[in-house]
Amino acid sequence: MTAQMDPDLAGAIAAEDMKLMERIAHKDAAAFNQFYRRYGGLLFSTISKVLNDHHDAEDIMQEVMVQLWQKAHLYEPRKGKPLTWLTTMAKNRAIDRIRSKQRRSRLSEEFTSEHHVTQPEFDESGHDILQTKERDTNLRQAVTKLTPDQQQAIKLTYFDGLTQAEVAERLHEPLGTIKARIRRGVTRLEDLMRSKTR
Repeated sequence: MTAQMDPDLAGAIAAEDMKLMERIAHKDAAAFNQFYRRYGGLLFSTISKVLNDHHDAEDIMQEVMVQLWQKAHLYEPRKGKPLTWLTTMAKNRAIDRIRSKQRRSRLSEEFTSEHHVTQPEFDESGHDILQTKERDTNLRQAVTKLTPDQQQAIKLTYFDGLTQAEVAERLHEPLGTIKARIRRGVTRLEDLMRSKTR
């Protein structure tokens, strides 16, 4: 049976956590270290349960700690306890990592089938090689026809492996703008590639 924490003690801890957040917002390294020692294990466990991958969990944990240091001033006490705020951020980043991996996997599968990767036990005819090179050329040309903003967002998401949230942060753009830009870019790329194969 799980023991209930004394309400007075819970309130005191929450108040102390809020003071730590205020100090972290003012770049107090001692407060940051204290918060990490108090909740680092719990946050890592939360991230690990979502990702089920130790290496990815370590990456996301580091990102969340960087976010805590850089964005503590954005924390609003009325929206919940500091730990709740940070746990939500950690879960969202972990889910973004899963989606990013799924997107890269889908893109890789599409390109693999589109570009007909030859198995070593089969000889590829000169005609097949020529077709593969032509498709590669068409894809490169299609990418250059996207807007510079779309090219940049797609490259960062699909080829550099950043999540959409990370792309938004790097480009100093709202997340919704980045999502729309990627969606339009991929749709345009698909249309361009289809028109080449007709």
